[in-house]
Amino acid sequence: MTKEQAKQIAALLNERNKLVKEYAPEDVLAKEQNYVYSDERSIIVACAESKKVQWYQWEICHVSVDKTYEGKGLGSKILKLAEKKAIEGGAKILQCTIRSNNESSLRLFLAKGYTKTTSFFYPNSGNWVHVLQKSVSVLE
Repeated sequence: MTKEQAKQIAALLNERNKLVKEYAPEDVLAKEQNYVYSDERSIIVACAESKKVQWYQWEICHVSVDKTYEGKGLGSKILKLAEKKAIEGGAKILQCTIRSNNESSLRLFLAKGYTKTTSFFYPNSGNWVHVLQKSVSVLE
């Protein structure tokens, strides 16, 4: 990942998500192994973070698509890449947290097999947040 790509990813994350803390390019570069992204002519148009939180559990964070590329299947594409990264890393359960008013993200994750497990109020952001999970382990 280049510094320019990290800059674009940070900008996309900040623009498309209502985050408590803004991302800086240095934040992205420090964890570059966690990120998946798609670009068009050297412009990052979609990204997500896929990070290990337990030996069996990975979190998919901030699936983001540039406004001008919405409705073209990039959310599904980038989610699939993030899931693939997690599965290759040994994930058995995938998890994400989504603001209750983020209808497009909720639709995407529910359509891809995630189940809402619980909700909580996050006082730092003033939002209700849903926790969604998906099992990716294979029964033997």
